[in-house]
Amino acid sequence: MNDGLIQFVRAKLDADEHNVVMITSLAPPDADVTLDSTIPMIDMVRAVTDLYAPVAHLDMPAGSTNSKDFDAGRAAGLGMAVRLLAQTYHDAPDYREEWRPQTLP
Repeated sequence: MNDGLIQFVRAKLDADEHNVVMITSLAPPDADVTLDSTIPMIDMVRAVTDLYAPVAHLDMPAGSTNSKDFDAGRAAGLGMAVRLLAQTYHDAPDYREEWRPQTLP
């Protein structure tokens, strides 16, 4: 599940970055299409996803047995962050409902 989420987010970020470059390159030279915050935002989401990738296998579904292991806690926190960030793309046909962040009871 987590590998699919990581691949999904990375693919969406790549597409967003491509779209920003395309929009910028197609604009007339005197048009103001600077998207100053877009590329840094894409980079930030990519950085969080990249931090999550090596520990994603330790991330357990909500309600699973809690671990006091630091890496498992790190995986859970980063996993929640990536799932929240992935919600930006919830209307995409390849978004899976299982990726939606779960609230703890």
